[in-house]
Amino acid sequence: MDDSITIDFKVIKEYWDSYLLSDDTKLKSRVVLTGVKKSKTNPSSEYEFDFQSIQSFVFSEKSKGTIHSKIYSKEELESSPSKEITYSIISEKWNEYLLDDDTKVRLKNSVAGISKSDLCLQNGDPIYNVKIRVLSKVKRPKK
Repeated sequence: MDDSITIDFKVIKEYWDSYLLSDDTKLKSRVVLTGVKKSKTNPSSEYEFDFQSIQSFVFSEKSKGTIHSKIYSKEELESSPSKEITYSIISEKWNEYLLDDDTKVRLKNSVAGISKSDLCLQNGDPIYNVKIRVLSKVKRPKK
């Protein structure tokens, strides 16, 4: 039996974070809150957050591979060699939400690592694997 209740929320601010990869590609990343749950029987317990992380790339010419017609299998993609890519942070900001119980929640997307596959898509676009950490801060209303 599920002991949780779903809490509604409002978006106060949501931002795209930006990173510059060593191959001159720009990564835009965003974390979006999609759900909040809390225990019915233990109201002082922590919240449980659901979220989606979204990535978008602005590829540089330097990052692109050769155009081809090969369709890779899932196994080929997963086993293909890849190398870590260095990156610098252009911007990372906290997204802010207000829960129905007046609790303020802040979420921040933080890149923990990026690797680039030796394979590329049919149009030559590179394939990156981005590891994301999501940080959270909760500020309960004063009673």
